[in-house]
Amino acid sequence: MKPEPESATAGPCILYSHHECRHVATEQCVAVHGLTYLLAGSLRVNQAASSHVFEAGSLLFSRKNFLAKFTKQPAANGPFQAITVLFDQALLREFSLLNSPDGVLLTDSLPPSLPSAPAVWAIPFTPALRRLYESLRPYCDGQPLPAALAREQQQEALRLLLLAQPALRPLLFDFGQPGKIDLEAFMRQHFRFKVELKQLAYLTGRSLAAFKRDFNQLFHTSPARWLYHQRLAEAYYLLQEEHQRPSDVYHAVGFESLAHLSHAFKQLFGRPPSSVHAPPPASAPPE
Repeated sequence: MKPEPESATAGPCILYSHHECRHVATEQCVAVHGLTYLLAGSLRVNQAASSHVFEAGSLLFSRKNFLAKFTKQPAANGPFQAITVLFDQALLREFSLLNSPDGVLLTDSLPPSLPSAPAVWAIPFTPALRRLYESLRPYCDGQPLPAALAREQQQEALRLLLLAQPALRPLLFDFGQPGKIDLEAFMRQHFRFKVELKQLAYLTGRSLAAFKRDFNQLFHTSPARWLYHQRLAEAYYLLQEEHQRPSDVYHAVGFESLAHLSHAFKQLFGRPPSSVHAPPPASAPPE
């Protein structure tokens, strides 16, 4: 079954997600900060070296400039449901100026590298934040939320988040670009993510031209060709050694469809992925 598209309420700043069946998000680059209340179901977040599952009732903060894969699993007795308030840069800059005593942006600097904190983590639900999200629930059933009210709710969510988690201030109000990082380490950790080269370049602190130049000097090939071979090699390993199904492997290694994986796999290895996959042999019965 083809997954239904993401549902949106009140424009781009407040999103309502509703999925009747398991849904794998196509967007894997966390571009803006957000605060999500999981109403029902569970959310699996896969990063380069970790995987976390969050259950209904969780309040999740997601940070920008990270790669992650999101799988939304419906509840046993109903759909997956979540409300997300996004904190775009325009909102954060406006809030920063309004709340700074000298009219200067609140830009506590961060180290020029990808921070070690996860892309998404759970934070405690304060009574005030719970009331705010409960006030948004009536709008999840199709009732329109006026744009002005949505913006007010977005601003209030930010204010309450900072009251509950003041340590997030330097992260939220850092408006700089990611610093230049180790390209080889980043690519070997993140080649499974399906994102555009310009996003990879940005996350490594480079222009697209500098990214391609540095990549060629390091790997002696183009990013597209290297990614193609790395993903297929990983697919072969998962099929042969982990005995995973092709229908599970294609997304795990960054292909957009099973047909896309099958075509590329056969071109490189001369055989379809289904010919490699085999279940582990059954254990011999005890004597």
